[in-house]
Amino acid sequence: MILTDRLGRVLMHLRDDLPGIAWPGYWSLPSGLAEPDETPAEAMARELREETGLSLPLTQRLDSPPGPDGDRVVFFTGFWHGDPATLPLTEGVKLEFYSLSGLAGLRVPPFVTEALQQLRASGLLGGAAD
Repeated sequence: MILTDRLGRVLMHLRDDLPGIAWPGYWSLPSGLAEPDETPAEAMARELREETGLSLPLTQRLDSPPGPDGDRVVFFTGFWHGDPATLPLTEGVKLEFYSLSGLAGLRVPPFVTEALQQLRASGLLGGAAD
């Protein structure tokens, strides 16, 4: 999910650098997989609570077609303006807000960068450019 603050920055999650997990050591978005019989919206709301302790309204923005493994990436957006250091970190290393330009020097999965660029180009990502 793509959470922005009133400055247009995006909340990023530094993932653990452990073998066997997706994108180890990368800055990504708070996210996760749907459980059986769970809709993407339900999964994202649950993952948001589990990873950050937040319960926020989310809006579905992007839905990519299934990849070769059958998985589909669905992006939701939401708004929260607070200090990420106050959130209960239940997995990963850190949560931090970044401007899109601030992400340039970080290791970010390509699909996350692409989604952020698409949302910015469509005007749905507000001022998250700088």
